[in-house]
Amino acid sequence: MAAAWRLSEPGWRDEFETITVYQRGWRLGGKGASSRGANGRIEEHGLHLWLGYYENAFRMLRECYAELDRSSTDPTARVRTWRDAMIATPEVGLEDLDLGTWRHWMGRFSTNDELPGDPDAPDAGNQPMATVDYVRRALRLVADFLESLTTAVAVRSGRVVLSTSRSAPPGPDPLAASLPVAALAGVLEALQRLHHASDRDGHDDNNGHDDLTGAVTSLDRALTEVRAALRELAAEDPDVRRTWHLVSVMTASVRGVLADGLLTDPNGFRAVNDEDFLDWIIRHGAAPEVAEFAFIRGLYDLVFADRGAARTRHGVSAGVAVFMTSKMFFEYKGAIFWKMTAGMGDIVFAPMYEVLRKRGVDFEFFHRVDALHVADDGLTIEAITMGRQAALRSEQSYYEPLVRVGDLPTFPDAPLADQLTGADGIERALLEAHWCDWPDAEQIVLQRGVDFDDMVFAIPIGMAPYVARELITRRPEWRSMVEHVQTTATQALQLWLRPEERDLGWPYAGATVSAYAQPFNTWASMDQLREAECWPDAERPGTIAYFCGALGRPANGAPPPPANAANARRQHRTVEQHALRFMSGELTHLLPGLAGPFGTRWELLCGAGSEEGMRALATQYVRANVDPSDRYVLCAPGSDRFRLRADESGFDNLFLAGDWTDNGLNAGCIEAAVLGGLQAANAVLGHSRNYRIAGNYLG
Repeated sequence: MAAAWRLSEPGWRDEFETITVYQRGWRLGGKGASSRGANGRIEEHGLHLWLGYYENAFRMLRECYAELDRSSTDPTARVRTWRDAMIATPEVGLEDLDLGTWRHWMGRFSTNDELPGDPDAPDAGNQPMATVDYVRRALRLVADFLESLTTAVAVRSGRVVLSTSRSAPPGPDPLAASLPVAALAGVLEALQRLHHASDRDGHDDNNGHDDLTGAVTSLDRALTEVRAALRELAAEDPDVRRTWHLVSVMTASVRGVLADGLLTDPNGFRAVNDEDFLDWIIRHGAAPEVAEFAFIRGLYDLVFADRGAARTRHGVSAGVAVFMTSKMFFEYKGAIFWKMTAGMGDIVFAPMYEVLRKRGVDFEFFHRVDALHVADDGLTIEAITMGRQAALRSEQSYYEPLVRVGDLPTFPDAPLADQLTGADGIERALLEAHWCDWPDAEQIVLQRGVDFDDMVFAIPIGMAPYVARELITRRPEWRSMVEHVQTTATQALQLWLRPEERDLGWPYAGATVSAYAQPFNTWASMDQLREAECWPDAERPGTIAYFCGALGRPANGAPPPPANAANARRQHRTVEQHALRFMSGELTHLLPGLAGPFGTRWELLCGAGSEEGMRALATQYVRANVDPSDRYVLCAPGSDRFRLRADESGFDNLFLAGDWTDNGLNAGCIEAAVLGGLQAANAVLGHSRNYRIAGNYLG
């Protein structure tokens, strides 16, 4: 959709005769697709959050709403502008396991006056983020954090004593948790040496090298001092432990950047992408026990990566982790997180569809790509074989996918059979699934030079083994990409509950929380969606909660066999069992009001009808994302160098788009998908890869 957006900008007919989007099934959005179910409830593939640094995604969204101009064209719509569509959410939390007991660790990231995606802001160009800027800001953050510890402490004999420690004895002279002033001095000295090194502006002499070496030595001293002061107490006091772990992780990250020469390495952060992030920071002095630090667990949960024994192979690339977290914490605008006020389909894909249709873009729904065929010369894509899943009625010139639910255009949860011919029962067909057994209306073949000239391959990498077999056979770079760029299945659970959150025992309204117990380690309060849904008064929810997590083991290329309907049903039943255990166990820590004297209070679920007890869970929304096109793309160690850029398909008329490409962010998220689409469009148009790309990304 991002590629179509850039390609169809005003004047596009000077470049192309037609732009056509081919879509399997009846709705747009891929893993981001959503629709409406019973009572107009929003049903997603999973939890979709926008981060405040998603500059290109927000810019596209803002342009879309400005062009849509619903204030004039659809004034009854509840969401008319992008500000109606998105709300800033600064409340973020992690779950910390302390001596076998889960504890909330909540934080509020201060908001700022900036707004993401300003269309009038200058494009910074897709240059690698200045590594020295990251180091400066990270060191300043550590120094500020250490300095902040002195605000409520007593200072004696050159040592800072934390008087707020849970384990501190009463009285005027608490000495339980002490932090040497030398630790802060070491960080500040490293920062000063970094300034000296960077101020030399690349002069080739030994002084700059000496400054960097000295900075590493200073950080080593800081880590040693903090470790000696806090390690023993960290085992007893969760507050002290988090302090020690946070300082340890941040300081080791900066030390790694300096010691591994990333300041001068032309590859920047990419130079350490073959190593897992946790392995990397431990190599640079972080305490081994930070593996169970809530921040680390939350980082791995954010990208659905493994945290256990398989972490080194299925974890998070060190360079991507450092780069992504630096953007998350240092570059957000407005708020660290933004949430949509309706579903992804309502807020993003329905408005984009409406604008693109007005621009003259054609949409061919119910078209499943089966194979790409390489020309005899091996240089171009000669043909595309497709299955046409359903045929339009003779009076239909095109399929109109949107319906109105409440006051918003949106996608339904099944095809609109009244626009199709021979479609009895199609509402129950799994048209979006790879293993769909609904009979095709026909098979069609698109021919180069007749039906298309250039093609954008915007299909998820998990589908490549099925639709791009000829490309994989012909091109070793395709074979390597499929073998090394891993994907994982995910699972999602959505609950609608009668009481409000505070009445269920959750005091942090609007929060997003991660690092919790498997299998649903991340959850978000989504109460902002209540006004978008259409519940009767007697059933109206007071709480809407979304949960997600990884499902099973990651896999290279195609999902583990068999990729068929029977396996999908088994996986769905597995997720249902996970949800049942979660509702009966771990969820009561987050929402203690769900626990009654006789077990889980199933009667609190909205829309359960006549279903009672645990059977009521079947009326909620549970999803196993096991289809090859629904699997989440990972940023595992060693995989980054096998990604292909938008213009690196190896075929003259084929361009690549998606969060699985080498797009500069290289992690599964909305912004990476938008970057991939914009870069594909730039390649088609003959522009540089970074043309009109906002922000700084990996080179």
